[in-house]
Amino acid sequence: MVSGAALHRVFRGLETVGVAHLHTALVCTDRLQFPRAWRRRPVSEWTMESDDVLLRYIFRHFRPNRHLEFGTWEGDGVLRCLEECDATVWTVNLLEGETKDDGAWAYGSEERLVGEVSGRRERLVTSATTWVRTDAYGQIGHKYLARNLGHRVCQIYCDSRTWDTTHYPPGFFDTAFIDGGHVADVVHSDSWKAIALVRAGGLVMWHDFAPRSDARDSSVTAAQVTNQLLVDWSSISECFDRLFWIEPSWLLVGVRNAGAGVEAASLTVR
Repeated sequence: MVSGAALHRVFRGLETVGVAHLHTALVCTDRLQFPRAWRRRPVSEWTMESDDVLLRYIFRHFRPNRHLEFGTWEGDGVLRCLEECDATVWTVNLLEGETKDDGAWAYGSEERLVGEVSGRRERLVTSATTWVRTDAYGQIGHKYLARNLGHRVCQIYCDSRTWDTTHYPPGFFDTAFIDGGHVADVVHSDSWKAIALVRAGGLVMWHDFAPRSDARDSSVTAAQVTNQLLVDWSSISECFDRLFWIEPSWLLVGVRNAGAGVEAASLTVR
């Protein structure tokens, strides 16, 4: 576990870009239309729906041709990219879904709330209701499939730590979004694979990033992601011209540089 003092020391100097100035950071003239109420809300109360507004804005203006996403889940992230630009999306997800340390599902919902989905689904029947595992088998990416957008998606079913990227040339992707497994070795592996595969001038984005203690204390996943990024911070920062946190949000954004190479050792999962 990274000490609070180390977190404070590094993130005190981290560049922060407020949502009102995101257009400046992305060098575009169209300002983000963002609800004022959200700007006053503490990060600990932030939701993915709010980050969705920011990510859609980034895709709409950055307009990648090839986008990489770690963590498909039901396909919301893939869909936001497909709807905002003309990109083809590569996305990685465990076929059988993510499991917590105690063996419980990481993601599930009541079947009545999920609706009909073609393909296999994993169910858990209790005396009160029936649950569906929402990040496994036929549930993976069902939202982009329902919009008939599968022809623009390369869905990869595997543990991202074992995903073979040797046939993808360096700089193949314009953007990458890291929102898969939140444990340390997965965050480490996904980060370095994304950095190696995103071109100079491209964007690498992390979700569940919490530079402030109140947000980290409110989210176990954010604490895990942020702590691991701190472990790798000195080497990661060398690979970017800019690294900035969008305030308020759970998003860290890096603008990939051209000078820093990625050593093979960096790709070794610790």
